[in-house]
Amino acid sequence: MLTGPRSSKISLTLANMFKTIYLSTVVLVLILSGIWHIAAPQLTERWISRANGIRLFGALLLELSIPCVWWGGWYYWVLFTGLTISGVLRLCFPQSSLRTVLPNYPNWVQTCLLVEGAALMWVLHS
Repeated sequence: MLTGPRSSKISLTLANMFKTIYLSTVVLVLILSGIWHIAAPQLTERWISRANGIRLFGALLLELSIPCVWWGGWYYWVLFTGLTISGVLRLCFPQSSLRTVLPNYPNWVQTCLLVEGAALMWVLHS
């Protein structure tokens, strides 16, 4: 069993590794979601035009926000706030989300917003 300074180095390395995996997962979800808007627009329209699809995505966003609470720091608190607000709105008020998105934005705009959000997350974390 490891104790002392070496144990704390391993613990710190594991924590940094999990943060990197987490950030990569969130960025990947955003990028894949953006690409999906362009690659399969009819399927995307079908999924996001149903309240259950919006609720499912809201639950996913809430689940992704949980690790931010443990890590703290300004970056993770801002990320937690954005993911939580977006997740709660989609989970509790899917019809409002539908009315906001469907008539106003074409798929390429959604893609740009998602990919820009992913890039901003990555740059701010570095």
